Amino acid sequence: ASDVHYGKASSLNSNTNETVSSCSNLPPVKLIAIRGERHSATNLFRDATNRNGRFQQSCQRSNSNVKICGEILGWKHGFLESGRDVVSEDIVVAVLVRDVFSWLVSMFNEPYNMVMDEGTDEFGKFLQAKYVANECESPDYYNGCTYPFEAADNLIQLRMNKYRNWIDFLSNPTKSNSTESRHIHRWSIVKQEDLAYPEQEQTILSFFKQHCISTLMPKFKPVHKIVTNSMQSNHAKKEEILRKFTVEELHFVLDNLDRDFESRALGYNYRYVEEHIEKRSNGQLEYSGPPLLKGEVLEKRLKLIEDNLKGELPGRDISYD
Repeated sequence: ASDVHYGKASSLNSNTNETVSSCSNLPPVKLIAIRGERHSATNLFRDATNRNGRFQQSCQRSNSNVKICGEILGWKHGFLESGRDVVSEDIVVAVLVRDVFSWLVSMFNEPYNMVMDEGTDEFGKFLQAKYVANECESPDYYNGCTYPFEAADNLIQLRMNKYRNWIDFLSNPTKSNSTESRHIHRWSIVKQEDLAYPEQEQTILSFFKQHCISTLMPKFKPVHKIVTNSMQSNHAKKEEILRKFTVEELHFVLDNLDRDFESRALGYNYRYVEEHIEKRSNGQLEYSGPPLLKGEVLEKRLKLIEDNLKGELPGRDISYD
Protein backbone atom coordinates (compact mmCIF):
# COMPACT_ATOMS: atom_id res chain seq x y z
CA ALA A 1 0.00 0.00 0.00
CA SER A 2 1.34 3.39 -0.94
CA ASP A 3 -1.11 5.48 1.10
CA VAL A 4 -0.26 5.43 4.78
CA HIS A 5 -0.28 7.56 7.89
CA TYR A 6 3.04 7.78 9.66
CA GLY A 7 5.06 9.82 12.11
CA LYS A 8 8.48 11.38 11.77
CA ALA A 9 11.16 11.10 14.43
CA SER A 10 10.12 14.11 16.44
CA SER A 11 8.06 15.06 19.47
CA LEU A 12 4.37 14.37 18.98
CA ASN A 13 3.47 17.94 19.87
CA SER A 14 6.00 19.54 17.53
CA ASN A 15 3.52 19.55 14.59
CA THR A 16 6.06 17.97 12.24
CA ASN A 17 4.22 14.64 11.87
CA GLU A 18 2.56 14.09 8.53
CA THR A 19 -0.68 12.65 7.27
CA VAL A 20 -0.05 11.15 3.85
CA SER A 21 -3.59 9.94 3.40
CA SER A 22 -7.02 10.16 4.96
CA CYS A 23 -8.06 7.66 7.61
CA SER A 24 -10.36 5.98 5.10
CA ASN A 25 -7.30 4.63 3.29
CA LEU A 26 -5.95 2.93 6.42
CA PRO A 27 -6.98 -0.29 8.15
CA PRO A 28 -8.44 0.10 11.67
CA VAL A 29 -5.75 0.06 14.35
CA LYS A 30 -5.49 -3.38 15.90
CA LEU A 31 -3.27 -2.28 18.77
CA ILE A 32 -0.47 0.04 19.83
CA ALA A 33 2.95 -1.56 20.15
CA ILE A 34 5.40 0.22 22.42
CA ARG A 35 9.13 0.84 22.38
CA GLY A 36 10.90 2.90 25.02
CA GLU A 37 13.63 2.63 27.61
CA ARG A 38 12.76 1.74 31.18
CA HIS A 39 11.42 4.65 33.25
CA SER A 40 10.03 6.40 30.18
CA ALA A 41 6.34 6.06 31.19
CA THR A 42 5.61 3.13 28.88
CA ASN A 43 3.11 1.65 31.37
CA LEU A 44 1.41 4.99 31.92
CA PHE A 45 1.09 5.48 28.15
CA ARG A 46 -0.37 2.00 27.78
CA ASP A 47 -2.89 2.64 30.56
CA ALA A 48 -3.92 6.05 29.18
CA THR A 49 -4.40 4.78 25.61
CA ASN A 50 -6.31 1.69 26.81
CA ARG A 51 -8.68 3.83 28.87
CA ASN A 52 -9.45 6.21 26.03
CA GLY A 53 -8.89 4.51 22.67
CA ARG A 54 -10.86 2.03 20.60
CA PHE A 55 -8.78 -0.87 19.27
CA GLN A 56 -9.38 -4.17 17.51
CA GLN A 57 -7.48 -6.00 20.27
CA SER A 58 -7.17 -5.16 23.95
CA CYS A 59 -3.70 -4.90 25.47
CA GLN A 60 -4.56 -4.03 29.05
CA ARG A 61 -1.89 -5.30 31.40
CA SER A 62 -4.50 -7.03 33.55
CA ASN A 63 -6.10 -8.62 30.51
CA SER A 64 -5.30 -12.17 29.38
CA ASN A 65 -4.38 -10.78 25.95
CA VAL A 66 -1.41 -8.89 27.33
CA LYS A 67 0.96 -11.76 26.46
CA ILE A 68 -0.30 -11.79 22.88
CA CYS A 69 0.17 -8.04 22.56
CA GLY A 70 3.63 -8.21 24.07
CA GLU A 71 4.72 -10.87 21.62
CA ILE A 72 3.82 -8.71 18.62
CA LEU A 73 7.27 -7.15 18.86
CA GLY A 74 8.71 -8.89 21.93
CA TRP A 75 10.11 -6.98 24.90
CA LYS A 76 8.99 -3.34 24.80
CA HIS A 77 12.48 -2.22 25.92
CA GLY A 78 14.29 -4.48 23.46
CA PHE A 79 15.97 -3.93 20.10
CA LEU A 80 14.07 -4.44 16.84
CA GLU A 81 15.46 -6.78 14.22
CA SER A 82 14.65 -6.94 10.52
CA GLY A 83 13.40 -10.36 9.47
CA ARG A 84 12.25 -11.24 12.97
CA ASP A 85 10.07 -8.25 13.86
CA VAL A 86 7.27 -7.36 11.44
CA VAL A 87 4.93 -4.41 11.99
CA SER A 88 1.74 -4.85 9.99
CA GLU A 89 -0.29 -1.92 8.66
CA ASP A 90 -2.89 -2.25 11.42
CA ILE A 91 -0.31 -1.73 14.20
CA VAL A 92 0.84 1.67 15.43
CA VAL A 93 4.16 1.92 17.26
CA ALA A 94 4.67 4.52 19.99
CA VAL A 95 8.30 5.29 20.87
CA LEU A 96 8.50 6.75 24.39
CA VAL A 97 11.43 9.08 25.08
CA ARG A 98 12.72 11.03 28.07
CA ASP A 99 15.31 13.67 28.99
CA VAL A 100 18.50 11.71 29.63
CA PHE A 101 19.41 13.42 32.93
CA SER A 102 16.16 12.74 34.78
CA TRP A 103 16.18 9.26 33.23
CA LEU A 104 19.62 8.48 34.64
CA VAL A 105 18.48 9.44 38.15
CA SER A 106 15.50 7.08 37.83
CA MET A 107 17.70 4.28 36.51
CA PHE A 108 20.05 4.76 39.46
CA ASN A 109 17.12 4.41 41.85
CA GLU A 110 15.77 1.35 40.07
CA PRO A 111 18.26 -0.20 37.60
CA TYR A 112 16.07 -2.77 35.89
CA ASN A 113 17.93 -5.84 34.62
CA MET A 114 21.41 -4.46 35.29
CA VAL A 115 24.22 -6.66 36.59
CA MET A 116 25.47 -4.68 39.56
CA ASP A 117 29.22 -4.40 40.19
CA GLU A 118 30.93 -3.29 43.37
CA GLY A 119 30.71 0.47 43.77
CA THR A 120 27.62 0.97 41.62
CA ASP A 121 25.70 2.06 44.70
CA GLU A 122 27.59 5.34 44.17
CA PHE A 123 26.03 7.58 41.52
CA GLY A 124 29.26 8.65 39.80
CA LYS A 125 30.49 5.06 39.41
CA PHE A 126 27.04 3.94 38.30
CA LEU A 127 27.05 6.45 35.44
CA GLN A 128 30.35 5.15 34.08
CA ALA A 129 29.75 1.45 34.76
CA LYS A 130 29.52 -0.99 31.86
CA TYR A 131 25.91 -2.06 31.33
CA VAL A 132 25.15 -5.77 31.09
CA ALA A 133 21.64 -7.22 31.33
CA ASN A 134 21.29 -10.04 33.82
CA GLU A 135 18.72 -12.11 31.91
CA CYS A 136 16.72 -12.60 28.75
CA GLU A 137 13.34 -10.90 28.66
CA SER A 138 10.47 -12.66 26.86
CA PRO A 139 12.52 -15.85 26.27
CA ASP A 140 9.63 -17.42 24.33
CA TYR A 141 9.89 -14.62 21.75
CA TYR A 142 13.69 -14.46 21.55
CA ASN A 143 14.61 -18.01 20.59
CA GLY A 144 18.20 -18.92 21.37
CA CYS A 145 18.73 -15.93 23.63
CA THR A 146 22.20 -15.99 25.19
CA TYR A 147 23.86 -14.05 27.98
CA PRO A 148 24.31 -11.12 27.93
CA PHE A 149 20.91 -10.23 26.48
CA GLU A 150 22.14 -6.66 25.95
CA ALA A 151 25.32 -4.77 26.80
CA ALA A 152 26.94 -1.35 26.33
CA ASP A 153 29.87 0.68 27.61
CA ASN A 154 27.45 2.58 29.86
CA LEU A 155 23.74 3.32 30.23
CA ILE A 156 23.94 6.43 28.07
CA GLN A 157 25.36 4.40 25.19
CA LEU A 158 22.68 1.73 25.68
CA ARG A 159 19.98 4.37 25.46
CA MET A 160 21.51 5.87 22.30
CA ASN A 161 21.87 2.45 20.68
CA LYS A 162 18.25 1.58 21.33
CA TYR A 163 16.72 4.79 20.04
CA ARG A 164 18.89 4.67 16.92
CA ASN A 165 17.77 1.09 16.36
CA TRP A 166 14.08 1.80 16.83
CA ILE A 167 14.03 4.92 14.67
CA ASP A 168 16.10 3.33 11.89
CA PHE A 169 13.84 0.28 11.89
CA LEU A 170 10.59 2.23 11.87
CA SER A 171 11.82 4.77 9.31
CA ASN A 172 12.29 2.07 6.69
CA PRO A 173 9.36 0.36 4.93
CA THR A 174 8.70 -3.21 5.99
CA LYS A 175 8.04 -6.17 3.73
CA SER A 176 4.85 -8.13 4.19
CA ASN A 177 5.15 -11.79 5.18
CA SER A 178 2.61 -12.83 2.57
CA THR A 179 3.47 -10.56 -0.35
CA GLU A 180 6.41 -8.72 -1.89
CA SER A 181 4.81 -5.33 -1.24
CA ARG A 182 6.19 -2.92 1.34
CA HIS A 183 4.41 -0.43 3.57
CA ILE A 184 5.55 2.52 5.61
CA HIS A 185 5.28 2.06 9.35
CA ARG A 186 2.69 3.98 11.35
CA TRP A 187 4.60 5.37 14.31
CA SER A 188 5.57 8.45 16.26
CA ILE A 189 7.59 9.61 19.24
CA VAL A 190 5.92 10.57 22.51
CA LYS A 191 7.81 12.45 25.21
CA GLN A 192 7.49 11.23 28.77
CA GLU A 193 7.35 14.84 29.94
CA ASP A 194 4.17 15.38 27.87
CA LEU A 195 2.31 12.63 29.74
CA ALA A 196 2.10 14.48 33.05
CA TYR A 197 -1.29 15.87 33.93
CA PRO A 198 -2.81 18.08 32.48
CA GLU A 199 -0.69 17.78 29.29
CA GLN A 200 -1.60 14.10 29.14
CA GLU A 201 -4.99 14.67 27.54
CA GLN A 202 -3.66 16.76 24.66
CA THR A 203 -0.79 14.33 24.09
CA ILE A 204 -2.95 11.21 23.96
CA LEU A 205 -5.73 12.77 21.87
CA SER A 206 -3.17 14.19 19.42
CA PHE A 207 -1.64 10.72 19.11
CA PHE A 208 -5.08 9.24 18.42
CA LYS A 209 -5.89 11.89 15.80
CA GLN A 210 -2.57 11.42 14.06
CA HIS A 211 -3.02 7.65 13.81
CA CYS A 212 -6.77 7.52 13.10
CA ILE A 213 -7.70 6.00 16.46
CA SER A 214 -11.23 6.74 17.65
CA THR A 215 -11.98 7.48 21.29
CA LEU A 216 -14.12 5.30 23.53
CA MET A 217 -16.06 8.14 25.16
CA PRO A 218 -16.61 11.89 24.76
CA LYS A 219 -14.68 12.83 27.92
CA PHE A 220 -11.00 11.96 28.34
CA LYS A 221 -10.17 9.75 31.34
CA PRO A 222 -6.66 10.65 32.58
CA VAL A 223 -4.29 8.34 34.41
CA HIS A 224 -3.17 10.18 37.53
CA LYS A 225 -1.20 7.35 39.09
CA ILE A 226 2.59 7.56 38.96
CA VAL A 227 3.81 4.27 37.52
CA THR A 228 7.04 3.26 39.35
CA ASN A 229 9.28 6.35 39.49
CA SER A 230 9.22 7.24 35.79
CA MET A 231 7.07 10.34 36.30
CA GLN A 232 8.46 11.57 39.63
CA SER A 233 10.99 13.87 38.00
CA ASN A 234 8.10 15.88 36.57
CA HIS A 235 7.59 17.16 40.11
CA ALA A 236 11.17 18.43 40.28
CA LYS A 237 12.69 21.30 38.34
CA LYS A 238 15.39 20.50 35.81
CA GLU A 239 17.81 22.55 37.88
CA GLU A 240 17.20 20.40 40.94
CA ILE A 241 17.94 17.27 38.93
CA LEU A 242 21.16 18.67 37.46
CA ARG A 243 22.43 19.69 40.89
CA LYS A 244 22.59 15.98 41.77
CA PHE A 245 25.39 15.63 39.18
CA THR A 246 28.91 16.94 39.67
CA VAL A 247 30.13 19.19 36.84
CA GLU A 248 32.41 16.35 35.72
CA GLU A 249 29.44 13.97 35.60
CA LEU A 250 27.41 16.44 33.56
CA HIS A 251 30.24 16.69 31.05
CA PHE A 252 30.54 12.89 30.97
CA VAL A 253 26.87 12.52 30.04
CA LEU A 254 27.05 15.23 27.37
CA ASP A 255 30.22 13.71 25.91
CA ASN A 256 28.47 10.35 25.55
CA LEU A 257 25.45 11.80 23.75
CA ASP A 258 25.05 12.40 20.04
CA ARG A 259 23.70 15.91 20.52
CA ASP A 260 22.58 16.24 16.90
CA PHE A 261 20.60 12.99 17.10
CA GLU A 262 19.06 13.99 20.43
CA SER A 263 17.86 17.29 18.96
CA ARG A 264 16.90 16.17 15.46
CA ALA A 265 15.40 12.76 16.22
CA LEU A 266 14.27 12.84 19.84
CA GLY A 267 13.51 16.51 20.31
CA TYR A 268 15.87 17.26 23.21
CA ASN A 269 18.18 20.26 23.24
CA TYR A 270 20.62 20.18 26.15
CA ARG A 271 21.69 23.80 25.96
CA TYR A 272 20.02 24.22 29.36
CA VAL A 273 22.67 21.87 30.79
CA GLU A 274 25.49 24.01 29.43
CA GLU A 275 23.86 27.08 30.97
CA HIS A 276 23.60 25.22 34.28
CA ILE A 277 27.30 24.33 34.14
CA GLU A 278 28.12 28.01 33.58
CA LYS A 279 26.12 28.96 36.69
CA ARG A 280 27.94 26.29 38.70
CA SER A 281 31.29 27.58 37.47
CA ASN A 282 30.63 31.18 38.50
CA GLY A 283 29.16 30.23 41.88
CA GLN A 284 25.50 30.96 41.16
CA LEU A 285 24.56 27.35 41.85
CA GLU A 286 26.07 24.61 44.01
CA TYR A 287 26.25 20.84 43.87
CA SER A 288 23.46 19.45 46.09
CA GLY A 289 24.90 15.96 46.44
CA PRO A 290 24.12 12.73 44.56
CA PRO A 291 20.84 10.80 44.58
CA LEU A 292 20.81 8.70 47.75
CA LEU A 293 19.67 5.11 48.04
CA LYS A 294 17.76 4.38 51.22
CA GLY A 295 16.01 1.58 53.04
CA GLU A 296 14.70 -1.35 51.03
CA VAL A 297 16.05 -0.01 47.73
CA LEU A 298 19.59 0.17 49.12
CA GLU A 299 19.30 -3.31 50.63
CA LYS A 300 18.22 -4.78 47.29
CA ARG A 301 21.04 -2.98 45.50
CA LEU A 302 23.69 -4.29 47.91
CA LYS A 303 22.24 -7.82 47.61
CA LEU A 304 22.53 -7.64 43.80
CA ILE A 305 26.16 -6.55 44.08
CA GLU A 306 26.88 -9.35 46.54
CA ASP A 307 25.23 -11.94 44.29
CA ASN A 308 27.16 -10.69 41.27
CA LEU A 309 30.50 -10.91 43.11
CA LYS A 310 29.63 -14.50 43.99
CA GLY A 311 28.73 -15.24 40.38
CA GLU A 312 25.07 -15.65 41.30
CA LEU A 313 23.20 -13.48 38.82
CA PRO A 314 19.68 -12.47 39.92
CA GLY A 315 16.70 -13.96 38.17
CA ARG A 316 14.61 -10.80 38.09
CA ASP A 317 15.12 -7.08 38.15
CA ILE A 318 14.62 -4.66 41.05
CA SER A 319 11.09 -3.46 41.55
CA TYR A 320 9.43 -1.65 44.39
CA ASP A 321 6.07 -0.84 42.82
